[in-house]
Amino acid sequence: MLDIKFIRDHTREVRQNILNRKASADIDGILELDEKRKNLQLEVDGLRQQLNIGSKQKPTPEEIQRLRGLSTQISGQENMLKNIQQNLTEKLSWVPNMLASDVPVGKGEDDNVEIKAWTKDGYLSEDKLGKKDTSKAFMPRLDFAAKDHIDLGRELDIIDVEQSAKVSGTRFAYVKNEGFLLEYALFELLKDKLIDEGFSPMVVPLLVKSKALFGSSHFPEEVDQVYKVDSHNVEEGEELYLVGSSEPSLFSYFMDKTIPERELPKKVFAFTPCFRSEVGSWGKDVRGIKRVHQFDKLEMDTITSTDKSSEMQQYLLSLNEWLLQQLQIPYHVILMCSGDSGYAAAHKKYDVEAWLPSQQTFMEVMSDTNATDFQARRLNIKYQNKEGEKKYAHTVNDTGVAMGRMIIAILDNYQQSDGSVVVPQALQKYVKKPILKSQK
Repeated sequence: MLDIKFIRDHTREVRQNILNRKASADIDGILELDEKRKNLQLEVDGLRQQLNIGSKQKPTPEEIQRLRGLSTQISGQENMLKNIQQNLTEKLSWVPNMLASDVPVGKGEDDNVEIKAWTKDGYLSEDKLGKKDTSKAFMPRLDFAAKDHIDLGRELDIIDVEQSAKVSGTRFAYVKNEGFLLEYALFELLKDKLIDEGFSPMVVPLLVKSKALFGSSHFPEEVDQVYKVDSHNVEEGEELYLVGSSEPSLFSYFMDKTIPERELPKKVFAFTPCFRSEVGSWGKDVRGIKRVHQFDKLEMDTITSTDKSSEMQQYLLSLNEWLLQQLQIPYHVILMCSGDSGYAAAHKKYDVEAWLPSQQTFMEVMSDTNATDFQARRLNIKYQNKEGEKKYAHTVNDTGVAMGRMIIAILDNYQQSDGSVVVPQALQKYVKKPILKSQK
């Protein structure tokens, strides 16, 4: 959430940022409510001062009556003040974070900018990069008729979407046999790397209160993407929601805490099921496991001081690249433009997209977002420097690996002309097989 003082002092820039992001927020209403709040607060403070002065004297019956009237007036105005603050907070919740100065202004994915691309031969030169997917012209091709992950998964007996459709409907899947082993091989590979890098592993709640989702900026903007649990059978009747990422749970662990600066950065990760309604994408990517209601993901999140978040974002991006290079899967990294920067907290966002030779296209497998102090303000996460000064921390979040999509990338890049799939060298010790063969 943006500081109201920042909005007052930089109104023009905030308005332009909203336009650039194709967002919607009532800045006029915010400024009007803020002015009302300030004026009413001054009135309440003045009345309270009168009440305090009068209560220290020996009052006459007339003065007692006047003080009672003051007390009633103060109570009424404080209720008005509370309502104004609630309305102001609701309007502020729709104002997105300010984008970094180097984020390109654009309308959508066609205006995203490639900042690097990698093949098994190394990084492509800058002259081979451009907007969106310019580098695909230099990505590897297959010299045989390729199959998609759905057919490969069926023939290798590792993905079953037919039975899951009977059990749960569309956008669900059974991932089994070596598919299961591939997922946990990916987990083990990245988990070991993160432990070596000093990350703390966590098992986190998958059901959270709305405060956690608001704090991580998934509410109110993405409320239609989240599954709500019937509170009838929940203790104390709490409203709980299934997480679409472990990010809300991870960051909320630090909610209402002040961290000594010497303990920063905090680096945590969790491997969890995730749940999304996928409203807005119905009819798109229905087949297979690319866009599903339930998926597994390893999320890695960090909390830093205000001057370290840009550096931390680059660090997390390097871990994304490390994994893809370990797997020997070609990819590119794109800097998201203003109109495609994702959820409201994003100050700067990179997407990492794996190359799919069977489709001659890229597919997002990771994203890396610097949210500056936007989430920390909502969650009240602060740090204290050595001078004793308290500041809102910065948060940086990263999709370490979305399992289903990475399995798609492996199947697509490692398929052979005979229908078999080679297991990436980095995963063979976990899968126990160097090659997966058709069961038909």
